[in-house]
Order: sequence, then C-alpha cells, then structure tokens
Amino acid sequence: MVLASFYHALSAALRWAVIVFLLLCSFAKMAFARDADLPMQSFTQRDGVDSSYIFGLAQDHEGYLYLLTQRSLYFFSGQRFYQVKVQETPNQPNFADSVRFLPDGRVVVLQRGGLRISQRATSSRISPLLLRFRRLKAPGLGRIENVFLDAGRLTVVDPHGVHLCETPEDNILSCQAPMAGSARALVYQIGDRVFYREPGGNQMRDLTGLRVFRLPWDAEISGSPSSHADRSFYAFERYALLVPNVDGTFARLPTDWVLDQGNLGERPSFVVETPDATVFFDGNRLRSFNGQYWTLPNHDLGREQDIHFAYADRNRQLWTVQDSVELVKLVGWGSWENLEPQSIRSVWSVLSGPERTLLLTDQGLYQLDRNELGERLREGNFFFGLSDGGSGYWMPVDDRDLLHCLFQSGHFACDRKMPVQRILGLALSSRDHTLWIASDDGMLAMPGDGTAQPSLVEDENGLPLSKPASAIALRDDGTPWAMIGNALYRRGANGRWQPVLTHWANGHDFSPLTMVFSSHDDLWVGGVRARTGLVHIHLDGNRIGSTRQIGVECTGSQIIFSLLWDRHRRLWVGTENGLAAYDGRQWIRVTRDDGLISANINQQGLTEDPDGSIWITTTRGVSHLLHPEHLFEPTDLKPVFIEARLGEAVLPEHAIPFTRDPLIVTLGTLNTALASTTYFRYRLEGVDQDWVTTTTGDIRYNFVPPGHSRLIVQAINDSRNIISRPIVLEIRMERPWWMAWPLITLYVVSVVVLPYTLNRVRFRYLLKRQKRLEALVDERTGEMRAAQAALEQQARQDGLTRLMNRRTAEASVLRLLERKGRPDYEGSHRSVTLALFDVDYFKSINDTFGHMIGDEILAEIGARLLRDKLPEEIIGRYGGEEFLIVIQGDFASTRRRVELLLAGLSDHPFETKVGALTIGCSAGLARSVPEIESPREVWMEALERADQALYRAKLEGRGRLVVSEQDQDDEGYPD
Repeated sequence: MVLASFYHALSAALRWAVIVFLLLCSFAKMAFARDADLPMQSFTQRDGVDSSYIFGLAQDHEGYLYLLTQRSLYFFSGQRFYQVKVQETPNQPNFADSVRFLPDGRVVVLQRGGLRISQRATSSRISPLLLRFRRLKAPGLGRIENVFLDAGRLTVVDPHGVHLCETPEDNILSCQAPMAGSARALVYQIGDRVFYREPGGNQMRDLTGLRVFRLPWDAEISGSPSSHADRSFYAFERYALLVPNVDGTFARLPTDWVLDQGNLGERPSFVVETPDATVFFDGNRLRSFNGQYWTLPNHDLGREQDIHFAYADRNRQLWTVQDSVELVKLVGWGSWENLEPQSIRSVWSVLSGPERTLLLTDQGLYQLDRNELGERLREGNFFFGLSDGGSGYWMPVDDRDLLHCLFQSGHFACDRKMPVQRILGLALSSRDHTLWIASDDGMLAMPGDGTAQPSLVEDENGLPLSKPASAIALRDDGTPWAMIGNALYRRGANGRWQPVLTHWANGHDFSPLTMVFSSHDDLWVGGVRARTGLVHIHLDGNRIGSTRQIGVECTGSQIIFSLLWDRHRRLWVGTENGLAAYDGRQWIRVTRDDGLISANINQQGLTEDPDGSIWITTTRGVSHLLHPEHLFEPTDLKPVFIEARLGEAVLPEHAIPFTRDPLIVTLGTLNTALASTTYFRYRLEGVDQDWVTTTTGDIRYNFVPPGHSRLIVQAINDSRNIISRPIVLEIRMERPWWMAWPLITLYVVSVVVLPYTLNRVRFRYLLKRQKRLEALVDERTGEMRAAQAALEQQARQDGLTRLMNRRTAEASVLRLLERKGRPDYEGSHRSVTLALFDVDYFKSINDTFGHMIGDEILAEIGARLLRDKLPEEIIGRYGGEEFLIVIQGDFASTRRRVELLLAGLSDHPFETKVGALTIGCSAGLARSVPEIESPREVWMEALERADQALYRAKLEGRGRLVVSEQDQDDEGYPD
C-alpha cells in the first residue's frame, strides 16, 4: 500500500515536472519567437479610417488600394485614407460588402445585396474620390451574396447559384442561368479564376469544368463562413498546408507545429500568397513562410486574437488588422526578418556559413537557427569572426584575445587562444593560409601552419610596423592591403609593407575603419571624421590612379562603419544613418522606413549568407535582407492627383468660366512601399519658373491665369534615386469678358488708331507750343545775353571811369608781355612802356569840394582817356586816383604818347557842379625788361619801377613825368 501510494505520488510529480518542462520550453520558444519582429505602421482615425470593423482590402488596375469597413469604403493616397462616395445622396450608406474591378477599370461595389458601378475608371487624373456610382440593375437575380471575376468576366452569386454575366455597357446587368449544382456551393477566387465546391466535398472545379482540384484523402478543407466566401481556399494535413495553384495542383507548405483541426473550424483562418512568402492565420497567430521556415512577422500579431484577413498588395506590402479595428502594414514583410534579442544588450555581427549561422554579441556566441536565437556556445564579448576555410573560425573576444574555435562531433570547442589587443580586421590568404590581423598592437601575420604566434609585419626598411591597424583587405591576387596608422599600405613582393597613400583628399583627419576590393583595381575605403566618409580608389598597378569621394547624397551619411562586396557584384555600405548599396549603375538607401530594424549599423556589421541574402547587425539587433535584388528592381512611384479644386468646386476636365478662386491640389502616390519617403515637385506653366517641392502633397495657387494651363508633377524618392514620369493636370479656364476676341480686336484697333489720332492732335498742339516757346526763348536769350554782357562789362570795367579795372588791366598786360616775351623772327625781344600816373592834390579837391566833385573829375578823366585811347593801348584805373597806361613802341614815341594823353587831362578844365576846375597829373614811366622770362615777374618789376618814378615825380614838385632810373640809363635800348 505504501509502495503503491509512493508510486502514484511519484507518477504525479513526474507528470507535473513534464508539464512544467513543456511549459518552460514553450515559453522559451515563444520568447525566442518574440525576438523576430517587423515594425508595423498603424492607420487610425487620424489617418482617415473610422474605428469600425475592418474586413477587407482590394486593389484596382491602376493601383489604388481600397479599404472595406463596416461603415464606409475608403481608398489610400499613400499618406492617408479618403472616403469613396458610393451613394451621392446625403445620409446614405457608403460602405461596401465587396469590391471588384472590371477589365476596363470600372469599379463594381456590392452593397446590401445590390450592385453599383462607377461611370468611369480610375487614372492618375481621376482618383476614386472623383468616381460617381450608379445602380446596376440585375433582372432575374435574387439578393446578391457575392461577386467575383472569372478571367475578366463578372461572376455573381445569389441564392440560386453562380451566374456568369456580360460586361455591363449601361445600367443593366445581363447574366446567364446559374451553373448546375452551384446553389449550395462554396465559391473561391483563386488567381483570376473562380472555383466552387459542394459543402463537404473534396474537390473543386472552375466554371468551365476543365480545371479540377482533388485533395489528398487525408487532407482537411478549411472552413469558409458564408459571410467571407471569397477568402482564399486552403486545405491542411497534420503537419502541412495545401495551397491550390490556378493550374489545378497544390503547393505543400510544411509546418513545424501541429495544425489544430478543431480550432481551424471554430475561428476565422486564411492563407495569403506572394512570390516571396506566404501568410497563414490559423485562428490564433499570424505566421509567415519564406520558403524555408515559418516565423511570426510581428509578436503583437502573434498573440491570440481574431484576424479576419490579410492582404498583400502589388508592392509586396502586407496589410492586416489588429483587434479587428486597427489597420496595420507590416513594413518590409517578405523581404526582411528582424531579430531583437531581449536578453542581449549588443549584437555585433553575424557569421554565416553553409552549415550554421552564428550570432556574435557582448553576452557571448550564439547559434542562430531559422531567425531564432539558439543556445549560447561560449561566453565573452565576441565582435566578429572569420572562417578558417574549414570547419573552424577565428574570432576576437573581449578586445584582448584571438580564439580559434570549431565544431567537433556536434560540440563547440576552442583549441587556440592568443593575446592580441583589440582586433579590428581579419583576412585569410587562400595561397598559404596566412592569417592577417589588424589590431591595436599593429599589423600582425600568423603563418598558416598554426604553430607560430602572430608577429608584426615589417616596413620597407625592415623595421616592425607597430602603428595600430584598423582594416585589412585582400586583392584578387591574394596581396594584402591594410590601413596602418591612417595610411594605406600594401605588401610587396619581398614581403615588406610599403605605404601607398598617406594623405586623404576628403579630410586631413580622416580615420579609415573598413575597406574592400570590388575588383583588381578598385578599392573602397570607409571611415569617419571627413567631409565624405567613403572613398573609391582606382589603382594603376600598385599605385594610386585616381580617387573619387562618394558624397552623402549617395551613402546617406558621412560616417561609414562597414563595407561588403557580395557575389552579385554589389557594394553594401553600413552607416550611422542606414544602409546604402551600389550595383554599378545606381545608389539606393535603406532605412527603418523599409524594414531595417535600426539605422545605426555596426562596424563589421555586414555579412553575406551563402544563399545570397544579407545580414545587417545594428545597435538594436539583426536584420536579415532575404531578397536584396528587390531593392534594385525598376519601380514606379506612380504619382496621382487625389483631388483638384477651384475654391469649393471640383476642377472638371472641360473648360470652366473665369474665376479668381484659388487652385487647391492634393497629390498621392500608389507605391505603398515607398510612400512614406516620397515627396513631390511641381511647376505651373506660365507661373513658376523653377520646380517647387512639397512633402505633404498639398499644392495651393491663389490665382490661376485664364486660358490653358498645365500643372506638371513628379514624385521623387531620394533613397531609391527615383524621379517618376511627370503627370499633368490640364486647367482650361475661359477668358473673362474683357478678354473676349471682339474686345481684343477692338483693343488692337484702338492701340493702332487711337495713338495715331492722339499723336496728330498732340503734334499740332506741340507745334504751336514750340513756336511760342521759341519766341519766348529768343526773348529770354536776348535778355540773358544783354545781362551777361553787362556782367562781363562790370567785371572788366571800372564802374566810375568806364576804364579797365585793375584786374582786367593786369591780365591784359600779362598777355601782352607773354607775346612780347617770345623772340621775333630776328631773335629779338620787344618791350612795352608802362606809365603810372595820379591826380595831383586830389585829396584837397575831395576835402574842399566833396567826394561827389572828386567822382565827377574821375569820371571825366576816364571819358577823356577813352576818347584819346588807341586800340592797341591798355588804359585802366589802378586804384583811387591812380591810372595805368601801357603802350607798345619805341621809348621816345611811347613817352610822347603818354605826355599827349596827360596833356589832354591837364590842359583843359573840368566842368563840375562847382564850376570849372583844372587838375595836374604826375606820372612815372618804366620799360619792361626782356631778359626776365616770366611775364608776371616782368610786370611786377616794371610796375615797381614806375611806382618809384611816380614817387620821385611827387617829390620833385608834381605836374611832371619822371622816367625810372634804369630806363634813363637804357633809353637807347632797342625796341
């Protein structure tokens, strides 16, 4: 009894232990599965979607994506959702039970058992927002349950069965009698064909009866609720999904979990296929199959919930719902797998081989199997690794050691350990299996026999190269090239290392971190602290042929951490701002918007898998690019006009009356994969000289000129270097009445005739005015000339005596002396005679008779001198009662002439107001001196002598003429 009790207790304990163990394993598996995660882009009310039940998506021939909800029908512009007006009448429902698209592009909507059809198809100019629907009458049909397309023909399901219908040309839908045996059939859309099967049957046939699906005897058919009869058909076995092909065969997808038949029947389930992957919802979790294994695309979608559909559009974007009301798009589905280990702080690199994949982290070395983190093989901080060409690996660990590890009999072990400080690069020579090590200790080499320790390489002088080395790469001939002390070195034929490039054109402080050969003569170098972090070096033999800096517009960043040249001759560049790639023709960039788990890529963070896929390690985790070729496929951004309005009215395609309302245009793109990184540029002809850019897709012009205008739009995606073909919005606006042709003709005639008439009238007026002005000008000119003459006279003459004033007289004498100073034809200089005289006792006259009488006498003196003056003589008032006389000629004649002029003053009395008065004059006479060259010096010297002679005349008794002493000695001087 005791033994039996003990046995039962032990059995119960073992059962509980097994249960706990299974739960822990399940939890561990879920934890690892949770590590695989793709980002989701959610669309809510803020993006135009209501909060009602979402049950479907569809895409028309143009590429517009339609969303079906319980309340309304929407379409996607690339940025947000807009409501489609199925009913024109206000307060009428705008939802759709199903949406189909005819071959001519028209849209057919199933709504409450009836059909509505759009009057035209969508295009880049006509979005679903502009569609107008009308009721499609279907005589002879009952309440329509669903609608399909069979090879382009409209197929309708009603309570009587499945009907093939003709393409409607008007509002009448003409349909055939129901297919035999289709009254209770379940109908499926597979490819472009419609198939149906009897409930409980194990075969399906198309509407022609030529294609028949026969399921294996042990397969179960998925349930298909009537409310979702167009859900994709699939069957299942215990460990496989059976997905039909349109040719009548099944694709068998193995599962790594047991399919629960009971759960599949109770809850909604579905399968969605694309060329790259398959999505399956088993009623509990959404799973994705990439052709090799299953993963959970996103752990939020992997939790237990009702997901009623998933949809893969033409841009390979997977759409589904979360909690039935939140629309989500899985970014990068089918092309990316992400791994973010929750228990590991830093993932450094992936080491991928034909047999296994290793994950190198700061927590240790792990196996990676089917994108799930396996067991830890060894503790330590593993940075990167290199295959030894066999079953082993070289791996730096903890920044101080180099390990050699390998798998033996399924167990992982390390057989060598060498102390090396911070290894940044490894390369293995295929010829002699020499291991080259770039480290802080310098550039090291280790022979391939594995017996010796790493040793420093030697420079061209035979000295050890102990400078830190940051990167190593092998040329296709096996020659190692390395970055040593920020300089580029190569190994020569003698085994010594020679510098090739010591100064970098992209920056003096450039610090290379990575390098790779893309051909024998092409070397790529990446690093930090430079204007451009990537340099393309073209080699000429062993020398630098040319260098080219690759700008940020290509790589997306100035900081380059990692480089990879894959077997498809593509260059991959890891930066702190995402991934860049170059296929020889174009540069593309990849960021988190494309599915990359993080934009900050690690050094040594790029690895090529044997199957051609690319592993990228980042600061957040690992991204696995399953189909790199998709990034380089030609793609169209497909810009479209969502809406164009003039004021509050929709812009029609025909001409509209003139208006000053603003033009408001909303743009969109039908490329759902690149929509988030696409922007637009536009130009209105006749208004914009250059392109204008917009990131929101909104355009506004406050005024559009009348006539024919064209708004040209292009979509641009910098990360893919794509500029779309232009789309054109034609704007035809009638001219206003004042710009009508009759008025324009009148304007033209007026422009020609009216100016001529006005010019004639104006010419006559101007001619008369000109004559008046000419007369006035002549009159004013005469007055001005008289005034000018008077002013000139006042400037030259003394106002009282009318003789030259002192300044004019001196100027005249200087000009005369300048002429006389030049020798004549005989080489002789001619001189002139200067007489300076004044009135004797003139002060007594002023004191006795007053200044008025003195002025009368001075005025009369001027009058008599002007009367007796000869033309060539210079006579002027020198100041007060002094006068100046300059006469040309010989000394004797000039003296007599002066005496004659003075006699004319002294011999005849002056008639004044007080009676006749007689005056006397005293004069001083002087001759000019020809030897003095300057006329002014001649004048001043002669004037001084004349003044002295005048003074002597005063002293000798007045009333006489006295010659200067010098001239008394030179009276015989020739003239």
